[in-house]
Amino acid sequence: MRRRFVWLGILGVMVAIVGGKFFLFAQNDRACGEPIPEAVSFVEIAEEPLIQDSRPDPIDNTDNDPIDQSAKEPLTQDLPPSINLSVPFTSQAPQANWDLPYQEACEEASVLMVDWYYKGVEEISIEEADRAILDLITFEEEQGLPIDLTGGELAELIQDYFGYTKVEVLENPSIESLKEHLSARRPVIVPAAGRLLENPHFRSPGPIYHMFVLRGYMDNVFITNDPGTRHGEAYLYPFDTVYHAMHDWNGGEVEIGAKQVVVIYP
Repeated sequence: MRRRFVWLGILGVMVAIVGGKFFLFAQNDRACGEPIPEAVSFVEIAEEPLIQDSRPDPIDNTDNDPIDQSAKEPLTQDLPPSINLSVPFTSQAPQANWDLPYQEACEEASVLMVDWYYKGVEEISIEEADRAILDLITFEEEQGLPIDLTGGELAELIQDYFGYTKVEVLENPSIESLKEHLSARRPVIVPAAGRLLENPHFRSPGPIYHMFVLRGYMDNVFITNDPGTRHGEAYLYPFDTVYHAMHDWNGGEVEIGAKQVVVIYP
């Protein structure tokens, strides 16, 4: 009889753990009961009026110096209650090989997803994504770039490799300013202290340094493409979680790094 109670207790603990994880994943998928808005492509909304940010930058950004967003006043025009940009997804390990260089390829995967979005790519094959990531890594190695890129280094890479003429590194962005960029159909690349994201899909204990893409927002959550997991497409992070984890590389002391994001202008 005692053995039966022991097994029943073990079974109860297992059910509670599984049930808790299912509830957590379900909450992420449902955004507290609200459906994720339909995704819109860059091509579909290219002719629509943009949320215009006519406020002058407080400093010149010719050399990709960080622009301090805290020095800007909020826009007066209303933002849409939600938006979801159809940024195509790839994990940083498209073939599920998490050895080097893929375990350090979150920067490359994030930039590529934004580039594909601007080019109107709706989805990418595993083989194409894998080749694109490796080609970009090869270019970085030829340029002598480090494995972990700061926001400024990433901005320069984007200009050199993809040819975008305007890339901004925004420092101390408010949640409202992030929503403004998304409303203006510009995805946002976020450098982060990966472990502070507390993503249950990350291989424990999670990456010290990470990058992912904001592709939209709704209620109090950002809709993201997080390349650090195969479950990262349209993954939901609360506003507070994103802001708390947002930190630049800072020579490896990531959790005290500057709060920065990178925005590419098409």
